[in-house]
Amino acid sequence: MSIRWAFNSATVMNCGWDEELKLWEKFGWTAAEIWYSKMQPRLATGATCEQLRRQMQDAGVLPIGVCAGSISTAFGARNREQEYSDLAKRLDVTATMGAPSLTVIIDGEAGDDLAQEYSDLIDPLRHVAEMADERGVRINLEFLGGLPINGTLGSGIELVSRVDHPALGLLFDLCHYYVSASHLEELELLPESKLFMVHVDDSPRMPMETLRNDQRCYPGDGRIPVVTLINHFRRRMKYDGYFSVELYDPNIWKLEAEQVMSQLDASLKKIEQRIESE
Repeated sequence: MSIRWAFNSATVMNCGWDEELKLWEKFGWTAAEIWYSKMQPRLATGATCEQLRRQMQDAGVLPIGVCAGSISTAFGARNREQEYSDLAKRLDVTATMGAPSLTVIIDGEAGDDLAQEYSDLIDPLRHVAEMADERGVRINLEFLGGLPINGTLGSGIELVSRVDHPALGLLFDLCHYYVSASHLEELELLPESKLFMVHVDDSPRMPMETLRNDQRCYPGDGRIPVVTLINHFRRRMKYDGYFSVELYDPNIWKLEAEQVMSQLDASLKKIEQRIESE
């Protein structure tokens, strides 16, 4: 079973839509996770989602998701109706682009009662899952290492399980897993078919105590056992979805986008060789 790679647009965050589209073609990418904020300048100048979708089709690139929306904690809650309105716009764009999923994170500070904070998220998450379902798309709930709420794999699994909606599943990011108090065996608790997306990245060889979730390097160049984890998903969990490469790191964003694409291409070829040999 070959790896289904996708390019996450955050890898070249400072690269505009048209330039990135050309680079997808040049480096042979056939699937991409799009950043909502990158589409906005094009949409603001009169382009439509249908036109952007056709551009991707003409380039032979399949949109596999849109990043990202957010739901706030109860303690740090924004206006919920405004929050739902913003998510509705992002879900509409996701559906019109023909992408099957929108990534959602939990943001905001946490109050003293963490158990209540998690309970207070169940209804909003279920509401957003229903919004997604009405549009024929799904929600990838991503845990972010270091956040006060939904900052670990176990917390993400608990939220997905408690919401228990067919349109809500887990997004597993290797870096967020690696820098947080997460444990791979917890995946046994994830309900069947609820792993919706995997983000592939690596953490630089720094002391673990200093690592942040936005310090990343090319897969295979760092300290994360990338091949072992990919094989775990494919063989033990029977995951056959996309592995979306996301180098979410401000230092990488400073580099020329073509340089990043070229180095990433070389890194993934090495990763594939190792996967095939194990």
